[in-house]
Amino acid sequence: MEGANLRILTRTGIIVALTLILQSLRLWIPMPPQFSFAFIGVLVNACLITAVLAVDLRAGIVTACVTPFFAYIEGMLPFLPFVVPVALGNCVYVLLAWLGRKHCLLGFSVAALGKAATLFLGFYILFAAVAFPPAMRHTLLFIMSWPQVVTGLGGAAVGFFVCRSLARSHII
Repeated sequence: MEGANLRILTRTGIIVALTLILQSLRLWIPMPPQFSFAFIGVLVNACLITAVLAVDLRAGIVTACVTPFFAYIEGMLPFLPFVVPVALGNCVYVLLAWLGRKHCLLGFSVAALGKAATLFLGFYILFAAVAFPPAMRHTLLFIMSWPQVVTGLGGAAVGFFVCRSLARSHII
């Protein structure tokens, strides 16, 4: 394996591992659900942005697809079919952040809006196809709407800051 490919693979592995550790904090640290959602959401989105900016688009896509599967294993996504719209929303976030990375605030805002729209639409379609209790539908559709924009923007800000700090330290 060439040095550059090994570096990409290693960085991707480190970011995926860090993301999974941060995502699982809710299992170790007791937090109210609303705080947990916001805090963990920002951290995971920061890792997605860091993967895109510090490594490449493929690293972001891998991280975007792995995290919802582990959220299901941890019990944070109560049904396996929920993995698909979450992975798709994460991939949209990563792709739009990659495309808009040179435009910072505008690019990351579009990425956060795209993720929220994809999540809301994905869950809306899923709920139209499969019967779920109304309270669960309403709660999840709310969580997959504007709060995703907030955590997406927060994660982009943290990820951008992390990448700038790593670049200044000549780590990336």
